[in-house]
Amino acid sequence: MTAAFKARQFNNKRTAVQSAAESIATSLSRALSVKGRATLGVCGGSSAELIFPILSEAPISWSLVRVVLVDDRWVSLESEHSNESLVRKKLLQNHAADAELFSLKTHHSHPQDALTFIDDQLETLQFPVDTLLVSMGLDGHIASLFPGGVENQEAKLRVVASTAPVAPFERISLSPCVIRESRHIVLPVLGVEKRDIFDQAAQPGPASQFPVRHALFSPDAECDVFLSA
Repeated sequence: MTAAFKARQFNNKRTAVQSAAESIATSLSRALSVKGRATLGVCGGSSAELIFPILSEAPISWSLVRVVLVDDRWVSLESEHSNESLVRKKLLQNHAADAELFSLKTHHSHPQDALTFIDDQLETLQFPVDTLLVSMGLDGHIASLFPGGVENQEAKLRVVASTAPVAPFERISLSPCVIRESRHIVLPVLGVEKRDIFDQAAQPGPASQFPVRHALFSPDAECDVFLSA
């Protein structure tokens, strides 16, 4: 297992967030110039909440960008725990208001029941994903892929169902293969606690131990890590 990521250290969170947003915009512009369209995968969480407003101001052809959630909790859009709601409020504004959003949430009662339906719907997107924003939890998880979870083994479908060990919402997530095959991954690691986990995860080992390794050790993706205290 060979590390494929590049890590950059910043003096503070603000500059790391700014640089991460610029990296995403540059990556999308590159894809748009080559293909005429681009797909952007985005996570939820505190890091994304800081990046989204900056990214929304990027002067790119957002009408040609399709945004897909990396993962979401199986809750209503009105819930404060909805990643889709965060994306709509914080990213799909300013220039980025013209982007098209692909929702992972369906009418099904449970995410497990929706997997085949969502996988079929994802056929309308361009794969591999051009740019993927993912953040890492304090247990080393990314998206809704958790340490020890069977979802880390999915190799057929583009989506998986899981349940978080803490705050146990049912969840829907892009599968490990979608993450590993993405063209460009942007991974902000903000704060000392997360840095400690990152330093462990950056060592070779099973992705089931630290699922962030799906991104860090991808043989296909260009993974850029943005570190700050």
